[in-house]
Amino acid sequence: MSRSAPRLAICPLDIPAPHAPRGADQDTCKDCPRMPLAPLAANPDRWLHLRLVIGAGITQIIGFGTIFYAFGSVVPALSADLGITPGTAFAAFSLALLVGALAAPTAGRLVDHYGARVVMSAGSVVAALALIAVSQAQGLISLSLALIAVEVTATLVLYDAAFAALAQALGPARARRAITHMTLLGGFASTIFWPLTQAILMWADWRTAYLIFAGLNLFVCLPLHLTLTRAPDLIPVAGAPAPPPPQFAPLPADQHNRAMLWVAIAFAVAGLVFSALSASWVSTLTAFGLPAAAAVTAGTLMGPAQVGVRILDMLFGLRLHPLTTTMISILLLIAALAVLWTTGPTLVGAMVFAVLFGLAQGLTSIVRGTVPLVLFGPTGFAARLGKLASVRMVMAAIAPFGIALLIDTWSASAALLAMLCLAILGALALKMIPR
Repeated sequence: MSRSAPRLAICPLDIPAPHAPRGADQDTCKDCPRMPLAPLAANPDRWLHLRLVIGAGITQIIGFGTIFYAFGSVVPALSADLGITPGTAFAAFSLALLVGALAAPTAGRLVDHYGARVVMSAGSVVAALALIAVSQAQGLISLSLALIAVEVTATLVLYDAAFAALAQALGPARARRAITHMTLLGGFASTIFWPLTQAILMWADWRTAYLIFAGLNLFVCLPLHLTLTRAPDLIPVAGAPAPPPPQFAPLPADQHNRAMLWVAIAFAVAGLVFSALSASWVSTLTAFGLPAAAAVTAGTLMGPAQVGVRILDMLFGLRLHPLTTTMISILLLIAALAVLWTTGPTLVGAMVFAVLFGLAQGLTSIVRGTVPLVLFGPTGFAARLGKLASVRMVMAAIAPFGIALLIDTWSASAALLAMLCLAILGALALKMIPR
């Protein structure tokens, strides 16, 4: 092999760093000496992984913050301004989530066909326009239509599209680690945007907040999405042995349908609980008896918990099967709901709940991408994510309205008990997935 040929120090076994060739003139890596290293066919940028992860992480913070988390904070002011009840506003939000869920499979196919760069860049522009439309809503109908546009756009720019973007840019061998790194940054969305939205509402109105959110999507997310790329394939060295099997072998094709069914159920149930509480965090905890300021204070702990658990997963979790990580996540969710339900409306209980909830949500955001990749392989990855997202989002679509209805009809305690039962159901579904 030519001395000048650029090389990429990638181990086919995906052994964590440090991992590098034995020397500049050698064709093998120190941890698997019989496996030649392939030359890099194009772009030798050694910072590609870091650049993509940081860029995608920033867009996910802004995307989730502006499209999802902020809505629960603006509902009181929005509903008062439009002359509707908060429950009606959440019903419109749930309808928008439902329509967005139906669009998810199409979004996945678009990402597979055109590439994440094109789809996510277009999504940033449409997201900005949709958020501007929300800011100009004059009643329930115009609000509902604008929210539908926002949630359809969400399928083009949020996690499922970003997971596929990393897989396309880095290849399946490194996608799992990149997904963990990206979601590490994405965990700051609630920590940043709940206080930011409250701060904006202190000096301006909710319409100004949505105009600011539109600007963030257009002037920050769009340029970052335009930097996405597809990685060239690694050209195998002549005479090199076949690559070794992945860390966890994909399921046989005859088990795909059964596995997809149980994965969809487990993700849908967990997504319903996370969506219900994330979208209406402040209103749910205040209905439970906490002051709004205390609810916001407790909520700020969720982001650091998400980041912390993702760091632990990055350091130690890559050796675990993603289904094991998923079960840990659901058990943490069960523990979080049990703590809040049993401790009552106390700040300490809410803070413990927020930490456990953040730990659970931090892991769930990762396994949404890694479980399908490991179980089914990289072929049609974005389309498969879209199908799973559709089922999950249909369930999540009814969550904000559903929890508001439970609180209005019975109590916040009854709503939390219902969420606890659903989380247990998700754990049972997870046990049915073959390995």
